[in-house]
Amino acid sequence: MANPFNLPMMGRSLRNLLSRPATRRYPSEVRPHFAGTRGTLEFDLDTCVFCGLCARRCPTVALTCSREDRFFAIEQLRCIACGVCIDLCNKDSLRMSEDAPHVHLHTGAAPGDPRPGHQEWHQQPPDGSPPVPGDAAGGTATAAV
Repeated sequence: MANPFNLPMMGRSLRNLLSRPATRRYPSEVRPHFAGTRGTLEFDLDTCVFCGLCARRCPTVALTCSREDRFFAIEQLRCIACGVCIDLCNKDSLRMSEDAPHVHLHTGAAPGDPRPGHQEWHQQPPDGSPPVPGDAAGGTATAAV
């Protein structure tokens, strides 16, 4: 019978058993941000004119914009943070945050639960008509994260 300590991988195996893991235990251990890190997409309801140019040019169809309903939505899990929408926005309503993306540990599969990573905003139309259904204040953001 061969001596088990003479096997070529035995030294490496023992070293791995006694050392720390090679990977980070994400999401409990988050790596510090470095310069130039892209965060998540942020939206400013007050400056948006709901032109929809950002939604038409988004390569992943992560944005939804409706001028008639005064509605804007971002699917954060679909967004690749390419910055095309930020470059196209004439009113500077979109910007990239410095924060890390949110970690979504569950899918929100229960009936009535919002989709993970989905954020939406409703604004009361300027003509004074009633606010969009589901938005009591008319100008507040509804974030479902």
